[in-house]
Amino acid sequence: MAGPAPAALPQNPDAVPVRAVAASIACLTASVMAGFLAGALGSDIKDEFGISDTGLGVTLAVTYALSGVASIHAGELADRMGARRSLLLSMWVTVAGYLAVAVLARSFGTFLASMAVAGAGLTLAGPAAKVLVAQHVSAERHGVAFAVHMSAIPLAPLLAGLTVPVVGGTSGWRWAFVGGAVLAAAGMLMLPAEPRQDRPPPIARSATGRFSHVNLAPLFVLGAAATLASAAVIGAASFFVVNSESAGISESTAGLLLSLASAGVITARITLGVMADRGRTGDIGTVAILLVASAAGYALMAADTPWLYALGGQVAIILGWSWPALMVVALVRMNPHAPGLATSFAIGGLNLG
Repeated sequence: MAGPAPAALPQNPDAVPVRAVAASIACLTASVMAGFLAGALGSDIKDEFGISDTGLGVTLAVTYALSGVASIHAGELADRMGARRSLLLSMWVTVAGYLAVAVLARSFGTFLASMAVAGAGLTLAGPAAKVLVAQHVSAERHGVAFAVHMSAIPLAPLLAGLTVPVVGGTSGWRWAFVGGAVLAAAGMLMLPAEPRQDRPPPIARSATGRFSHVNLAPLFVLGAAATLASAAVIGAASFFVVNSESAGISESTAGLLLSLASAGVITARITLGVMADRGRTGDIGTVAILLVASAAGYALMAADTPWLYALGGQVAIILGWSWPALMVVALVRMNPHAPGLATSFAIGGLNLG
């Protein structure tokens, strides 16, 4: 099934597509990485605070909960505020959360509260980053642009996985969160200007509600699909290192395997994005195929054999996480004048999952 034809977006005459995509990657990676750092360094965190896997799971849920619940309103806000201001605000919140984890978290309660602050930055960063890409990249290049941009999400566990051999097994796990704050600050410095003339005119809204300018029905359906799909793959990625011990794989080896899977996701997303721009993939139809194929990986991960667990993790994470960019492209093309609101349904689903 062919995807919808690219729709024209109001383009910035001073657009800087490469810088915009790079900034969106830095901001999105920084905002989403908190949960993956907690998952990858879970053994050290559990030992320090005396918590179980359940406590770690609660931490991850709290980190992403606000973004999932408030994503629709955040998307509408990003459309009104503009990409730059929205991302600056979200990155300041993210920096505050990371530094709170690194400096203030001395009990499970303060750790949980600090992680919630770090996760709050993702609420606005997700849709705002999509608005930034939509404004600076021409519609016919949205496939590869959003694929590169959405590679920030698998880039987060890749970086988190690499921290395990460096600071894992030591009391220095807090330095990984300092690194997250540095990445968020770098994202702010990379943001391009948002000239006044490039801000879209206010969207007319009827008296029926703030969201009457878009067709909500298909957005809710796609959001529900994103929730279920991400619940499976994010759970697999977040607990891949922790659960690897029961399969007979060392913590450092599992961290490297997680990074390998994340690199595979990035490669798959970019490849699919290029194909989407060339009209060779049917955005939503391809998403369904990828999700069905990823089920084999989850089945293999249930085995106690090390190589089956490792192989299953690669299949489940790569195939089960290569689809979000295709969904985002479809949503932006269907709603060119409200990219923040439209993509917030997929973002909310990803984070609720």
